[in-house]
Amino acid sequence: MFNICELYDYVYKEFKIKLSAYKENQMHRRIEFFISKTNARTIKEFIASCEKDPILKNQFLDLITINVTEFFRNKDLFFQLTDIIQNDLPKKDVYSIWNSACSNGSEPYSVAMLFEEMNLNYKILATDIDNKILDYAKRGCYTEDEIIDIPIPYLSKYFDNYNSKYTIKNFIANKIIFKRHDLILDDFPSTFDLILCRNVVIYFKKEEKMKIYNKFYNSLKPKGIIFIGATENIYDYQQIGFTKLGTFFYQKVVK
Repeated sequence: MFNICELYDYVYKEFKIKLSAYKENQMHRRIEFFISKTNARTIKEFIASCEKDPILKNQFLDLITINVTEFFRNKDLFFQLTDIIQNDLPKKDVYSIWNSACSNGSEPYSVAMLFEEMNLNYKILATDIDNKILDYAKRGCYTEDEIIDIPIPYLSKYFDNYNSKYTIKNFIANKIIFKRHDLILDDFPSTFDLILCRNVVIYFKKEEKMKIYNKFYNSLKPKGIIFIGATENIYDYQQIGFTKLGTFFYQKVVK
């Protein structure tokens, strides 16, 4: 058994990630399993190994940033978003969207395709804590395995296919800005019509979740909407100032 708390200072110093904000049992199990597959017998030995081996260090970063995503994840919910945009979101000439914890870019590109299908103008800020995965997202180039959940008609409309690689077309890529952002440590951008933050807040402690959802509320325009993950819930949404549009959709109440 390792004393994972000894890693906190190192992780913050090297990656600017605050591990103490995460649920301890869940995160500690992941880290212990990872370290057990190395030759390290102590946390100090593991840190020393990371400093000597950049590959190991990057693998550890991937572990703690939890980069798990796919195009149109939970497809039924994703297409429910189309109805909510059309029926519940105030009409705009240009919709301002923030996709937090965007991982490899599949989610903001999915949102972009939905807006293109509705013939609506939009701009998207896509953020993540992991610079390496942001670089991957900016390239917008995916394998056949990664695009398997994209509807077939969308592939020819929104991707260029070359040598079994699918690259998002420029007219979509030009509407998305990718930027590093830490939900725990950084100030939140504001004035968004729609925010997506899916399948990441579940890893945080309850007090951190409430801080994040309150900040999301402040980042939304009046009647703006937040779309969360299929395993998440905002339990005190009325206290924050949201009304519930659906199981995973909340709208900012105009006060």
